[in-house]
Amino acid sequence: MVDSIGRFPVGRSAMVGKKRKNFLQTTIKKMEQWRDKARINLFQQRRRYKGKVETNKALMKAKKAGKLPNLNPTFVTIGHRSISQRYGVTHSTVPLKPKYSIVKPRERIYGNKWKKYEGGRK
Repeated sequence: MVDSIGRFPVGRSAMVGKKRKNFLQTTIKKMEQWRDKARINLFQQRRRYKGKVETNKALMKAKKAGKLPNLNPTFVTIGHRSISQRYGVTHSTVPLKPKYSIVKPRERIYGNKWKKYEGGRK
């Protein structure tokens, strides 16, 4: 009686180790592509957000130009900007390398680093 009709042969083939190695290599390449694509999408999202902020500022400026000046003498803005708001974040508490990833990490972008990366891309 033959058991292997319509099935793959039973036992270990010579390709088992090679398939696993190729699988790991292709998986790592895909993960790197996904990571880079996510970073590109993040840059595009920031660019769109900045564009929206600029258009909203222009609209508000035009809207305020049509209004009469405020005649309330007690109207005062209280407070000042802190150093972190003025200069942005210069350190991060997020670890530099993901804990369980097998992909080599790219440099994390936070605080003032956005200016460096966005300036270099233009």
